[in-house]
Amino acid sequence: AGAGIAEKRWTKKRKKIIIDSRVKTTNMLLKKVNELKIDLKGFISASGVGYYGALTTEEIFKETAKPGSDFLADVCQKWEQAAQQFSTKNTAVTIVRTGIVLAPKGGALEKMKTPIIVPLGSGEQHLPWIHIDDLCHIYLKIIGDNLTGVFNAVSPEHHTNKTFSKVLAKSLKRPYIGIGIPRIALKVLFGKLAVLLLEGSRISSKKIEKNGYSFRFKTLAKALNNL
Repeated sequence: AGAGIAEKRWTKKRKKIIIDSRVKTTNMLLKKVNELKIDLKGFISASGVGYYGALTTEEIFKETAKPGSDFLADVCQKWEQAAQQFSTKNTAVTIVRTGIVLAPKGGALEKMKTPIIVPLGSGEQHLPWIHIDDLCHIYLKIIGDNLTGVFNAVSPEHHTNKTFSKVLAKSLKRPYIGIGIPRIALKVLFGKLAVLLLEGSRISSKKIEKNGYSFRFKTLAKALNNL
């Protein structure tokens, strides 16, 4: 975990807080493990799909893809590098790159539940999502099967911001207007943070599925109706 990515504008000070709350916390944990001489069987660290960069493209990013070059990619790389310090001959490290988590309370979904549902910007940016139950069960799968390496934690059903908004509006029984909020307006409101809203990549879930995980909420409609 760490300081919320989307809670405040990305000032220089806020960016440092976002990075330090992840990297320094991981480093502190490593220090304590070494001081107490704890023999870890494995170490699992969260990360984000922001690792691949905020890119609106038709490429589907697998775990082997190169990292992006923007701020969020930098955050994820530094976080993962900190986690890899736990790797020894006896301790394997697992990284879980997570998409937007849909949960019944709080989080991104709560902010999306506006009286009128509209896309953001062009609406063509991809929105990799996952139901919180699936995220929890992926962690249980990793622990139970001793899976190591890097895994994307996203639903297999891909959506753009526009198609996501349509499904959300239908689930909430609220009006949907297809005219998106202009990019310039979002940039004025949110500053550099607006990239979170205006760009998004397609992320592959195939690796965790090939390792035996079966998603409980494969479709967005089913996930939203459960929440």
